[in-house]
Formats: sequence, structure tokens, C-alpha cells
Amino acid sequence: MGEPVPLPLGLRLLMAIVIGVSVPEGLALLLGPESWYTVIWGWSLTPMTARFTAGLYLTVALGFVLAWRRNTWEAARIPLAMLWSFAGIALASAMYVIAYAPGVIKLDRPFTYVWFFLYIVSVAGGLYYHLVYPRKFGAKPF
Repeated sequence: MGEPVPLPLGLRLLMAIVIGVSVPEGLALLLGPESWYTVIWGWSLTPMTARFTAGLYLTVALGFVLAWRRNTWEAARIPLAMLWSFAGIALASAMYVIAYAPGVIKLDRPFTYVWFFLYIVSVAGGLYYHLVYPRKFGAKPF
């Protein structure tokens, strides 16, 4: 096994965006009242789905915090795979719902677009830093 691959600035920026959005969003979904859901989320949630989603958000954020401390791509690869795969599935699902069940996703809520931005950046950045970047240094992507 070769030298550890350092975290590049772009990946750190992606991680900072995910941590910065996921921690407050995750805590709000986990601990906040149901009345917040219509403000911070783009579709209807039950308390259980809100807490389940909070768990995913906070788990990925924790993985990135731990990877940030290690400062190696190797430490970031598992939360990075969780990020882009979850975001990709969620985006595909959202596009399907927008096309075939109009009105379920509330496009009039500003945070809906924050969600779309975060997930598009997560998929694009996550795939790049998981599949392309490590090859430059001879690391295995998976």
C-alpha cells in the first residue's frame, strides 16, 4: 500500500458544504417540532421519516468530520460513497415524483432548491472525488 492520498481543497470544500448543511438540517429534523418540516423540507414528512433522514444526514456529516481530522482520501472514501449514492438515488426519485406525481414535491419552498443544489453538488463532486481523483495517485476507488 502506498502513501496516503491527501484531501484536496475541492473535496474539503464539498465536505464543508455537506457538514455545514447536514448538521443543522439533521438536528432540526431529529429534534425540531413537526411545524418546522414545512419550512426546512421540500415535501411532507412524518416524524419517523424526518428522524430517519436526520440519521442519514448526521451519519455522513460525522464520517466527513472524522475524515477531515485524518486528512486522507482513504478516510473519506466511505462517507463519500454514502454521500453520492444516497444523493443520486434521492435525486432520481425526486425527478420521477416531479414528473409523475406533480405537487408532492413543493417547488414553492425555497429550501427545496437548497436541497436540489446540495444533492447535485454531492453527486457530481462525490463521483469525481471517489472515482477520478484517487486514480491520479494510484489509489483504488473502492
